[in-house]
Amino acid sequence: MFDHLTEIMLKNYFVAENTVGRFYEDKQALFSAYAKIFLLTEEEAASLFALTQREEVLGIQSERDYHQYLRMKQFMAINSRRFDLAPELDAVIDLKGTAFSVALALRLTHEAREARPVACENLTLAAESGLVLALNVLGVLQMEGIVFGKDAHGGLRKILNAVEWNSEEGLFAALRYDPAHKARYLGALRECLVRNGQAEALGRAERVYGPCPEEKHADYLLLEKAFRQGIVKREVYIKSYARLIYSGILNGRDKEALALSPNKELCAEACLLPLKLGRVAAVAEAESLAGLRPDQPEEIARVIGGLGNIDLRAVSAYRPLCFVSDSKFMLDFYASHIARCFRDAHVERIEIADLIDYDFEPTKNHIFVRSCDEDAFNLFLLSFCGDVPVRAFDMAKNFLQSGKRKKFRLNHPGLVLDLSSVLPVCFCDRENAKHLSPYCELIRIAEPTAREKGALIEGIVREKAEMYGVKRIEMQEGLAEALSAYGMDEIDGALDAAVRGHRTEKLLLTVAAVLSYLKENGAKRNTFGFGGELS
Repeated sequence: MFDHLTEIMLKNYFVAENTVGRFYEDKQALFSAYAKIFLLTEEEAASLFALTQREEVLGIQSERDYHQYLRMKQFMAINSRRFDLAPELDAVIDLKGTAFSVALALRLTHEAREARPVACENLTLAAESGLVLALNVLGVLQMEGIVFGKDAHGGLRKILNAVEWNSEEGLFAALRYDPAHKARYLGALRECLVRNGQAEALGRAERVYGPCPEEKHADYLLLEKAFRQGIVKREVYIKSYARLIYSGILNGRDKEALALSPNKELCAEACLLPLKLGRVAAVAEAESLAGLRPDQPEEIARVIGGLGNIDLRAVSAYRPLCFVSDSKFMLDFYASHIARCFRDAHVERIEIADLIDYDFEPTKNHIFVRSCDEDAFNLFLLSFCGDVPVRAFDMAKNFLQSGKRKKFRLNHPGLVLDLSSVLPVCFCDRENAKHLSPYCELIRIAEPTAREKGALIEGIVREKAEMYGVKRIEMQEGLAEALSAYGMDEIDGALDAAVRGHRTEKLLLTVAAVLSYLKENGAKRNTFGFGGELS
């Protein structure tokens, strides 16, 4: 009687109305929300809503009422009596009765009508347990603020869970509430509607949202295959299985083998991996470094240029940045500022020299796997300083190569992971630089000038004050000038010791006090050429 979209629209509306919608007086607003999702025109929606408000339809208040209506129709047919009801009205009643039956069968409602708190709790629990119909209904109600409080984030999350389970209703809702990602939803919707032979519905969707991509939607098709083979049920969303299906780091062959495997332990093991890795893009706010070292503009230009190429990190020719200096302070200085260039990034600092064989086991415990956050952009700051064990150096060296990051092999479970979305940035001393030069773009950090040291010293003092809870630190006049004759590592150590050893609310750092810490540690003044102290 009705077209495909009108039928699923009415079923969803009646399920929502039967479960909790009866506690919401503005039925037209609820109906309108579903009419927009399923692309009905205003005229179509108005006409259809009028049918749902007819006395014959409103009289169906339960599955029992619907069964009585069916018995009446059957009785009249047996007795050759005319059934005097318009076909479209009869079709609406059938859809409403079917909605009652579905809601009862899935325990979304009961024959004895519950109070509002109980009904809302039932729907919420059903959604939390993964019932796809409940995810769709509750998602729409939360998006619209109907019965439940308006919760766009929570509502969309539930709808997208349904989308990940190949729900047609979920796809139409996602197109309305998350248009920024419509290309993804349209691709899956084409697969869904073509599979169901719904060319007219596909045409209506394309008229509203634009053409649906014609390429095969592999994840959608794999999940359909799992439904047909009985691996999982279409009615119940399983989060861990969806993570496997939509993983961005598994190749198609491995993904299908896992998804269709009867070995549940193998799937469970795979689900412990950062399977969503790769979905999060990142843009380096590299221009924030522009004034970082006013006396080294060429060095900073190279850093900014290198960070601007992070979109190429999956390309085989990509060479990660590597900062070279024998000063731990300067390496840490750049590491901190590089990390700040990536908003909301997951930053992992890894000392390669400290890694042991356990860290390189080809399992989920591998250092470069367990260090990933699947919900964020991953920035690995890799330090190659001092004596680095050969095995650790070789494993890290492999990770620096985009081709090997893209085909990162695990033995248990036996999979190939694509970790090319991870951005490695290296920090090394001069001795290790020669070993990293074939794989990285080396940036040799110049020694700070006297002017730069002054700014760096002020930064160190502020940092120490915050670290040790000192409200105010003042420097005696001439302190920065006296310290500028020393290396930044020695300066950092002396200031740390001076502040840590004299923690008061207000602290004055004198030249004599700070220099005494330098002398205690045998610090030497910087030299240049063939000797001669800097004055």
